[in-house]
Amino acid sequence: MTKRMLLALMILCLSIGLVLILNPMDILDQQKSERPTMIRIGVLPDETEAKLRERYLPLFQHLESAVGLKTELVVPKSYSHLLELFSQNQVDIAYFGGLTFLKAHKQLGAAPMVMRDTDLRFWSYFLARSDRIEKTIHDFKGQRLAFGAKLSTSGHLMPRHFLQTKGIVPETYFSEIKFSGAHDKTGFLVRDGMVDLGVANASIIDSMFSDGQLSKTNVQIIWKTPPYPDYVWAANKGLGAEVRNSLIPAFLQLSPTDEPDTAILNKLHAGGFLPASLDDFQELSTIAESLGML
Repeated sequence: MTKRMLLALMILCLSIGLVLILNPMDILDQQKSERPTMIRIGVLPDETEAKLRERYLPLFQHLESAVGLKTELVVPKSYSHLLELFSQNQVDIAYFGGLTFLKAHKQLGAAPMVMRDTDLRFWSYFLARSDRIEKTIHDFKGQRLAFGAKLSTSGHLMPRHFLQTKGIVPETYFSEIKFSGAHDKTGFLVRDGMVDLGVANASIIDSMFSDGQLSKTNVQIIWKTPPYPDYVWAANKGLGAEVRNSLIPAFLQLSPTDEPDTAILNKLHAGGFLPASLDDFQELSTIAESLGML
């Protein structure tokens, strides 16, 4: 390289540096232009897509109005598929269960945003047909058990934990273990006699009793677990801080004393939203680690 060429290159580099120093607004304008026009929100496929749309679209409309961005509902094929979409930056915000959130945080840097007030104290139901004479979980030894999805907190992780506190190792205690993949499917397996005992998200089962998908004349609750923390709305690390920080108050401002807000909250089985942090899931993390599920 000749001295003339070297000098020209040095002048060019200095010129670029001066432009960056003298025109910081160019950088800010570029950052502003990168604000997304749409937020892709993924949810766990714990019910049919029609039920999920009915549950979440009122909330999405509220978020659109609050932050001025369009939303898109992303319904994955499975719990693990939601994690895959999150890892591929095809989902900006995900509504995770406790276990899927812990995995997303550990592997992908997912940041907790908010959770429903009900998520701090969540339950699972163990279900059986109403015509069964068995009255306790121990009575079902040697029979068929259905969990939900393998990555479900309320349909697998915590029920497995509570079974072990009763001295029950599912694979040796029951004759067959099924994974239904979704809470409503577990309810239907029990109702139709395809399994003898099933465990599912208490909130969804209560909703199924309310809307007639299940009836207490054919499905009974054998046991309600102790409470534990569960679901959380979490942001992908690729989502800008400005958008994330505008979404959090949009969730928190939903009020149970406001009639339009109440309609949204009722769909979500919530009385309101609370800020979420990693500390809320510390006990869950310890349990998941002990069971080799994290």
